Amino acid sequence: MTVVHVSKTESGAPASAPGRGWYMLAPASAALGVYGGTAWTIRSWASCPLGNDASNNIGLQMLMPVVWLCMTLLLFLLQLALRRWRPQGGVAAMWLVPLAAVIALTLLYRFGMGWPYHPPGGECVEGYPLFPFTGKTGPHSAE
Repeated sequence: MTVVHVSKTESGAPASAPGRGWYMLAPASAALGVYGGTAWTIRSWASCPLGNDASNNIGLQMLMPVVWLCMTLLLFLLQLALRRWRPQGGVAAMWLVPLAAVIALTLLYRFGMGWPYHPPGGECVEGYPLFPFTGKTGPHSAE
């Protein structure tokens, strides 16, 4: 015998709870956001020898799981808050707010990785940061 517990609102009507797909939104969309931010970082640093061609490029690949974990945890917290305090837009807002948060976190990740500095008439000699917003590596960063 299967017992189904249905939560009720204050008026006594059944409250709709988000399904499993809604909770899978956090890790799946975080993975897409991290991949997109990393691909954007790789393209931006492609012209620097200490960017993508350097031996520490593995650092960028090892950073991806860390950023994914951070992004997923933040999205889970947002989803828990949305479940507790429902937005006015109903079901559409329950899906759009986390997607907007993924876009914002992806942009934050990408902007934290910075852009290379190309001196006039010279070659780029910096590397990308080892973690967002920690500063660039390479000779130019020491000046």
